[in-house]
Order: sequence, then structure tokens, then C-alpha cells
Amino acid sequence: MDKIIVFLEKLIGVRDAHGNHHGQNVNLLASALARRIDFPSSDLANLEYAATIHDIGKITVNEFVVNKAGRLTEAEYIMIQQHTALGHKLLKPLGLPALVMDVILSHHENYDGTGYPNGLAGKHIPLAARIIRIADTYDALTSDRGYRQAYTRKKALDIMSADAKSFDPELLEIFFKMKIYSTAPDSETTRHI
Repeated sequence: MDKIIVFLEKLIGVRDAHGNHHGQNVNLLASALARRIDFPSSDLANLEYAATIHDIGKITVNEFVVNKAGRLTEAEYIMIQQHTALGHKLLKPLGLPALVMDVILSHHENYDGTGYPNGLAGKHIPLAARIIRIADTYDALTSDRGYRQAYTRKKALDIMSADAKSFDPELLEIFFKMKIYSTAPDSETTRHI
């Protein structure tokens, strides 16, 4: 399975300019968060695989939209939202573990039920997807994007705190207590996860 994941990760990077290191960063953050809770150690490798390729569906979205250097229109945002379901559909024939498939489909579900693609809420969102939701958001905020510079670690955490309804509150509290490495301008020079 390692070779499949490496191939899929490279595929994401070819299509999404921001995807080159995003999967690995999310992997590190999600793994660190999972180790701080009662996440089954037997599922940790699958969580790391899922974190690395969670955005695989973006390869099915128009490249201009994925890499747009400005705000998305409403129609473009709807196209981006499709990446979860399209990624799930794309990888279904591979027979990947259910945890991996759950993350690909549900990593943009919000704890309050306002996310996509299915509007799941609370504990109805798979635990692995709730973990990835936090790690994915943090890395996206602390990375340069076509439409903005990376936020500082503090600013990213402030944004996440203001939008706390989107995240599992218990996991978010644990994440906020972690000493986190990031690529943000005020980050430490060594990895602290």
C-alpha cells in the first residue's frame, strides 16, 4: 500500500501547487493529535495514509480552479466542494481501508453539521475525519496560498478558535495545547509535535 500512497501523493502535487507538502504536513499534525487521544494504534498507519492523500479528489477538479490566485466564485467553490465525493468515488475500486475512504469523503464535514458533502454532525463524523479536519485547516492557514500569504501560528489558532463550531471541541482543545511546528512566519525552527 505504501507505493500506492506515494503515487497518489505525487499525483496530487502535480495537479495542486499547494499539495506538494500539504499531505505530509497534515500527516504529521494528524498523527501527533491521534497519539494524544485514545486513537487505536492499529489504525494509526491508515490515518497517516489518509492524511497524506485526503485531497486526492482535487485531481478531478479544473486545474485553474484548484490553483486560482484569487477568491473563488460561488460556482468555483461548489466545484472545489466536489473533491471529497469525487476522490472517494475515484479510489473506491482500489479497495483501500474504510478509514482511509472515510477521511477522503468526510474531511470537510463540520462538527456543527454545516460541512460537506453530507452535512454530518458531531460524532456521526468518523473520528479520523475529525482529526484530519483540524490538521488540514491548520496547515492550510499556515501555508502560502495563491490568494494570501501564510498566517502566523497565533493568527491561525485565533481563526480556528473563532470558527470552533466546525471542529470536534475535545480534539480542538487538545490540538491547541500541542506545541506545533509550522511553516508560518513565527514558527520555531525545529519540529515540535
